[in-house]
Amino acid sequence: MNLKKLFLAVSTVLLIVSAITADEEVKSESPWKFSIATDFAFYPKSDYVSGADHFAPLTGPYSGLEGRVTGNAAYTIPTPLGEHWLLSSANIGLKGSFELSPVSVKPGLEVNFTPLPFLVFAAGAQAGTGWTLAGLQGMAAFNGPVAGTYTDYKTFQDWFLKWYAQGTFQFDTGAIFAGDWTHFQIMYTYQIYYERLTSAADGSIWMWQCSGNKVNGYKEYQNLVLAYAMPLVLSRIGVLTEIDGPYQDQVYTNPYYKGSFKTVSISPMAQLTFGQHDVLTILAGFSSRRSFTQAHTKSTEETALTYAGREWFFNRIALSWTHSF
Repeated sequence: MNLKKLFLAVSTVLLIVSAITADEEVKSESPWKFSIATDFAFYPKSDYVSGADHFAPLTGPYSGLEGRVTGNAAYTIPTPLGEHWLLSSANIGLKGSFELSPVSVKPGLEVNFTPLPFLVFAAGAQAGTGWTLAGLQGMAAFNGPVAGTYTDYKTFQDWFLKWYAQGTFQFDTGAIFAGDWTHFQIMYTYQIYYERLTSAADGSIWMWQCSGNKVNGYKEYQNLVLAYAMPLVLSRIGVLTEIDGPYQDQVYTNPYYKGSFKTVSISPMAQLTFGQHDVLTILAGFSSRRSFTQAHTKSTEETALTYAGREWFFNRIALSWTHSF
C-alpha cells in the first residue's frame, strides 16, 4: 500500500465528525482551514510464496520504510439548500495540497460538495515529479523482467498525473443519540481515478514513489471505516478496509498476470487526540497481493508470471500525525 492511500484514509476518517457536526459549529468561524500531516510507515519482510490462496508468514524484521509531509489548505463556502438542519449546512469546499517525500513532490487541487451531512462528493487532480535519492527511485521506467531494473525518468520533465472523482457516505449515531459515548461511526468512499506517467506508453510498466509494476489506466479505490469515538485521548478505535486496483486485465500486456486484480487491505486503527489541533493515527495493516504458479523472489519478475491466487501477509505499521492551525 502506498502512503497516499494512508493519507486519503486518514483524511476521510477525520471528515466523519467535521461534516456530521457541521450544524453545531459557530457561524462566525473562519472558512479557512490549514493543516500539515506527517506520515510514516514501516514494512516488515514477507517472502513470496507460490500457489493458490494462502498466507505468507513474516521472514524478516525489515523490508522498507516510507515517509512524507503534506501541507493542506481548505476554504469552505456555505451553500445552504434550505432551513432544515439537514440542508442548512450544505457547503462547497476548495482544497489545495502540497506533498513532499524524500523522492518526490506532488501538489494537488480538489473541489468537494456536501449537500447533506452524510454525503460528500469530490473531484480533484494531482501532478508530481520524482528523483532518485540514495538508490531509492521516485519515478522510473521498467526495463523488463529479464533485466529486472528501472531507469529514471527526468525530474521536472516527466510527470506523474492523477485525476479522480469520488463519493463518500458517512454517519455517526451521535447525530441521533446525543451523548459523549454514543458515537458509532461508519464511512464508505468509492473513488474512480486515472493515473499515468507522461512519458510512459499504455501497457508499459513504471514506478512511482518506489512502488513498481504500475501502468497507465483507469482504476478504482474503495475504503470502509467502522469506528467508535470516545471523549478520551484515545479518541477513536476501529477497522479500515481498503480495495484498490485497475478495472480491466488489458491494462497489462501479459494476459496471465490478471491485471484487474484488486489488493485488499484490512487495518485495525486507533486515533489519539492531543488538544484541539493534533491527532495521531496508528494503523497495523494486513494486505493481499497476487500469488503465482511460478516461484519468484523479486517483484520485478511478477509481470511475466501466471496468476494463481491471493497471498495475504502482514504489510505495515503506519503512523500519521496531523496538526491543524
